Amino acid sequence: MNSVQILGNLARDPEVRFTKTGRAVATFNVAATSEYVDGNGEVKEQTSFINCVAWGKLGEAVGNLRKGNRCFVEGRLNTRSYKTQDGQKRYITEVIANFVGQSLQVQSNEPSNFDSFGGNEENIPF
Repeated sequence: MNSVQILGNLARDPEVRFTKTGRAVATFNVAATSEYVDGNGEVKEQTSFINCVAWGKLGEAVGNLRKGNRCFVEGRLNTRSYKTQDGQKRYITEVIANFVGQSLQVQSNEPSNFDSFGGNEENIPF
């Protein structure tokens, strides 16, 4: 099973583009922070910046988010490669989003509600 769930804040504003056929694709980065205990017993934080992609109507909706917004992303991990102009092969690992939700209660003790956007109703062949 290939399933990923990320809870974090947007590291930058999403970038929405459109394919030649008019289909929206949004690329965005989520900064997810986790804690661990080092060898001295101190609690440390580590932040991962995770590349994400949303297609279609979900991609258009993600375009409404802004840097710093707290969001939840559910999707699948995907790795692809391409060649640079000088012939080097590069790899990109990213999350292809099936669901993206924005937390409306960022600074509250109330549970977060991630119903803002919802899932991707389109089947995306890869």
